[in-house]
Amino acid sequence: MSSIKTGREFKNFIYSSLAKYGKALSDPKRIELLDLLIQAEKNVDLMSKEIGMSIASTSHHLQILKEARLVRDRKEGRNIFYQIEEAGILIFNTIYSAGNKFNAEIQMEMKSFFDPDQETEGLDYKDFLKRVLSKDTVLIDVRPENEYNAGHLPGSISIPLKELKSRLDKLPKRKKILAYCRGKYCVLSEEAVKILRTEGYNAYRIPEGPLEFANKGIRLKKGGFTSPSERS
Repeated sequence: MSSIKTGREFKNFIYSSLAKYGKALSDPKRIELLDLLIQAEKNVDLMSKEIGMSIASTSHHLQILKEARLVRDRKEGRNIFYQIEEAGILIFNTIYSAGNKFNAEIQMEMKSFFDPDQETEGLDYKDFLKRVLSKDTVLIDVRPENEYNAGHLPGSISIPLKELKSRLDKLPKRKKILAYCRGKYCVLSEEAVKILRTEGYNAYRIPEGPLEFANKGIRLKKGGFTSPSERS
C-alpha cells in the first residue's frame, strides 16, 4: 500500500518521478544512444564504437537510461544487448521534433553543414511512393545492415556506407539515386551522396529517416533487398 497521504506528498512523488527522465537526458551521449537504439537493437561494444566512448562509460550511460525505463537489456553469452522502450521512443521523438522546430542554433548548423544542392525536398507519402516505384529511381539505405533489417523504407535496398565504394557497379548510372540514413542529424547519407556524385551518379540525400517516415504513416519493412537487381 502507498505511504503517500497528502496532496503535497503526491505531487512530490509525481514530479520526482518525471525528473528521472530529465536526469537520463542530461548528457548528450545518452540522447545519441537513444537515437542509435531507435534504429535497432545493439550490443554495448558496438555502441561504444559508434559514440566514441569506452565500453565502461557507455555501459554507465546505458544503465542510467535503463533506470529511467527508457531502454531494456538482455544477455546473450558474454554480450549485453539493449533495446529501446516505448517511453524512450516517445521522449526522443519529442525532443528531436522540438530541436528541429524551435532551436535556432540547430537549424543554423543544419543549413551550414548539409549541402542543400544534394538534398531532395521533404517528400510526402504519395510523392515518396511514386518515386520509389518508378523505374528511374533507386532508393538506398546506407545505415549498417542490422539497422536496415530491423526496419527500412519500402522499396529500399541495403548498401551500408562502408560498402558503397565496393558496390558501385551494382548501381545503374542511368537512374537517379536517393540515399537515406538515420534522419536529419545523420551524416551517412551526406557522405554517400558525395561519393556517388564524384563517381558520376545523379544522387541526392533524403533528409528524413525511418523515424520521420514512420511518423508520417509509412509502414517500415523488415529484411529485404541488398541489390537493385533483386527489386526489378
